[in-house]
Amino acid sequence: MRILFFLNAVLWFGYGIYIYYDMAVLNNNRSSADIVTIFVFVNAVAMLVSGIQFGKLEKWTYYFALVVVAANTLLTVLNVLDLFFLGVFILDLFILLNIIPMRRNYISSL
Repeated sequence: MRILFFLNAVLWFGYGIYIYYDMAVLNNNRSSADIVTIFVFVNAVAMLVSGIQFGKLEKWTYYFALVVVAANTLLTVLNVLDLFFLGVFILDLFILLNIIPMRRNYISSL
């Protein structure tokens, strides 16, 4: 399961680089590119941290991963017409549907 978090983080890091290049270099819109890229990289770091911490059977790691994936799923569904967001939405939904049943493992470990 953790590998899917890492894959998601890599996709978001790649998208952040692409979006910055597209907005700042090609369209000369640096200030907007900076803001959008920061948000994309924060999302990528949250996915990366979720993947790293999800291996620990602690209550907070479960809820952190659940919130990150649920928020990301909600945000990607808003732009599902784009092929990148459709792919990430499907990946997020797969992760979400697989970590929900794992709740018992993380909650009972305390």
